[in-house]
Amino acid sequence: MQWTLVTGASRNLGKALAIQLAKSGHNIVVHYKSNAKEASIVAETCRQHGVKAETIQGDLSCATSTSDFIKRYSTKFPNTRVLINNVGNYHIGSALNTTPEQWISLFHTNLHAPFALSRSLTPSLIKNQGHIINIGVVGNTKGVNSTYCPAYMIGKHALWGLTQSLAKELAPQSVNVNMISPGHLEHSVDLAKDLNTLPSGRPVHPDEIASVLHFLLDEKNQQITGQNIEVAGGFAL
Repeated sequence: MQWTLVTGASRNLGKALAIQLAKSGHNIVVHYKSNAKEASIVAETCRQHGVKAETIQGDLSCATSTSDFIKRYSTKFPNTRVLINNVGNYHIGSALNTTPEQWISLFHTNLHAPFALSRSLTPSLIKNQGHIINIGVVGNTKGVNSTYCPAYMIGKHALWGLTQSLAKELAPQSVNVNMISPGHLEHSVDLAKDLNTLPSGRPVHPDEIASVLHFLLDEKNQQITGQNIEVAGGFAL
């Protein structure tokens, strides 16, 4: 049985991605950090679409707990076809107002954990000619000079670099690696501040991200790799 792992899938964007993938026939592993009840609800919703769905807990904010999670996941779900690196941590504050501990935790969650998961699951992904989808943020492919949330933006910028590197390395093995970068989602913490700057006049709905995800996973689009697709209503224009 092939599995699709969605990290950070107990709520918000991860929840929407997991459910939409279940609707299209993916067996889903719902990763969560602390809210087992919400994760169980997501898994049950996925099962209602006729697929298998399981939950697994894991803290991806430090090396030790990430390593433990990968060991448990690989033992229980040895056959992964799709990895969705959705989990992310966000901190509002300038670089000098970010503690070293916060900086390290943010980078581990947003960059090192996706790398560790991608590296560990590569044999299974190669066997299944699978996909890695990294969730970025609008503007993360450009130069980063944010004073609002620099640790977050720099981490996502580096994740884009990782996306390109893995795409080039894994293309000969028929594994596609892409990034989807949302703009302001309906639940974004800073939506109220920036809503009037959105050319589209409204936030992005999670199902709109899921639609792009379906496109990238479609067998007809297997020559698309190493790309970033922004779904942001023109925010970065």
